[in-house]
Amino acid sequence: MEKMEGHGVYIAGTGSYLPDERITNEILAGTTGLTPEEIVKMTGIRERRRARPEEATSDLASHAAVSALHTAGVDARDIDLIVLATTSPDMHSPATACFVQRNIGAKKAAAFDINASCSGFLYALNVAEMFIRGGQADTALVIAAEVKSRFVNPGDRETAILFGDGAGAVVLQGERGGLNGGDGESSGRNIISTRLYADGNNWNWIHLPAGGSRIPASPATIAADLHTMRMDGSKVYKAAIKTLSRMIVDIVKECGLRIDDIDHFIFHQANLRIIEQVIRRTGIPKEKVPLSLPSYGNTSSASIPITLDQAVRNGSIKEGDIVALASFGGGLTWGASIVRW
Repeated sequence: MEKMEGHGVYIAGTGSYLPDERITNEILAGTTGLTPEEIVKMTGIRERRRARPEEATSDLASHAAVSALHTAGVDARDIDLIVLATTSPDMHSPATACFVQRNIGAKKAAAFDINASCSGFLYALNVAEMFIRGGQADTALVIAAEVKSRFVNPGDRETAILFGDGAGAVVLQGERGGLNGGDGESSGRNIISTRLYADGNNWNWIHLPAGGSRIPASPATIAADLHTMRMDGSKVYKAAIKTLSRMIVDIVKECGLRIDDIDHFIFHQANLRIIEQVIRRTGIPKEKVPLSLPSYGNTSSASIPITLDQAVRNGSIKEGDIVALASFGGGLTWGASIVRW
């Protein structure tokens, strides 16, 4: 799934949204039995955000979408496509993307969801890119949004200390002078290459057992707490380090680049220990790796666009920079993209 640079697809704007409520390690210490210091040592997380009771995933997604549209200078009425990545939809049906379409007034946009766990944003980004390259859309809105707090057992040490709520978004458009005609002027922010992968053999390393057709919701499933996440942290930790390290090296080489040529590496914000091990193995300088994890926790599919938006807004990412995005998550799924800003 490699897309080479040229007249192609570019990121016209970024946006994000984080709920106001902060869940500190001191709060979680009371439910998990871990000390705040132990949580930091295990994860690198100091706090995470939690959606208000009346907020659903589509609400967070809509806020992030509006932010990205504003940055891009694009009207919602001009959006042709909305692709939303989430593992915590408002409901099984309809798609959460359809609620966002209604909320922001994107009247002509097709809209659907993708579930690729923590790799969801990169999957959604690539799908939207293909719609634009194929001529079926000129402007696409790619969103990743999660309200993971609704699907975590507060006493589970594997998951309760990790996950937070949030949303990130980007606006994609066809390159001026390329897909959309125009004056041939370069926009920058081109997607150079994307690689996506999956391995369903290890689905049970991260999963939410009940609520689907395999194990429908019932009083028994609720009593057995089968509607909250399960994770084998040790297996995920080892696989994530190995897979991310190899994937980053491979995609950079495929693009004819070196690790030193990449200005920023935005990893899925799963666990600080994973990120530290990956950069140690690959020789990536830590100053090239923006982090949102300490303040927002693991926001699953939303972590890459949230971190990207913050790095753009604080001026870290500048015109001409080359940015690598990489993720690993449930499914198992993983992926990487290289973008020239």
